[in-house]
Amino acid sequence: MTTATATAAADRTAPGTLTGAWRAFTLQLALYKHIWHGTVFTSVLLPVLYMVSIGIGVGAYIDPASIGGLTYAEFIAPGLVCSVAVMMLGNDMVFPVFGGYETWGGHYLAQRATPLRPVDILNGHLAYAAVFRPFTNCTIVAIVMAFFGVYHSWWASFAVLAAALVSASLAPWLFFWASSLKNDSNLNMIFRFAVMPISLFSGVFFPASEMPGFLQPLVWLSPLWHGTELARAATADVAPALPPVAHLAYLAALAVTGWFAARHVVQRRLNF
Repeated sequence: MTTATATAAADRTAPGTLTGAWRAFTLQLALYKHIWHGTVFTSVLLPVLYMVSIGIGVGAYIDPASIGGLTYAEFIAPGLVCSVAVMMLGNDMVFPVFGGYETWGGHYLAQRATPLRPVDILNGHLAYAAVFRPFTNCTIVAIVMAFFGVYHSWWASFAVLAAALVSASLAPWLFFWASSLKNDSNLNMIFRFAVMPISLFSGVFFPASEMPGFLQPLVWLSPLWHGTELARAATADVAPALPPVAHLAYLAALAVTGWFAARHVVQRRLNF
């Protein structure tokens, strides 16, 4: 009895930071095994349809001189790779995060019944959304785009890294937002005022310079714009709007500040 009691007590010991994050991450992987087929359209087929219908179809009517000498397909391809990351975050960091605290989901509450800490749950979910998903789905999209002959450089593989940076900068803020809501009727606000505007007005489908002057500061705030600029520099061998280090620094700053904001709200809601 003494040995059994000691073993049970040891099993309740909180894991280290990396171990706890890994356990929460593997839970997300286990859930993904059951739903992966439902993400194929939005994260793989939809960008391909965009490329065929808009990149090639509409692109036939666009003068390459208006977009820096690139064909329209070459122009939008890196943005599509990065926009996949934003589309996936809409699925991975809105309803699943909100539902994690609720009875119709409750997976965060179930994890808190284990030795996992709130920060472990946060880190595991972010690792899934900002590392695993971009480096799998965005890689598939990037490979498919290669068959359209839209890459000018062997550096094109770095477009996937740019997509992962977009995910890392945006995921903790979506986590923070979804965790702060108390009513599921407000969840669509995230799509209307964050996911959709970021996807449409970040220089993916047309140059940011074509936006009205009063809206361009909003474009500069978009992490997708910074990621697309980096990805386009890698795939089309064109200079980004800002020095690469400036784009990287902005995305890193968003990721770090977002993580602290997300940690604050998850600890407030799951510390019991």
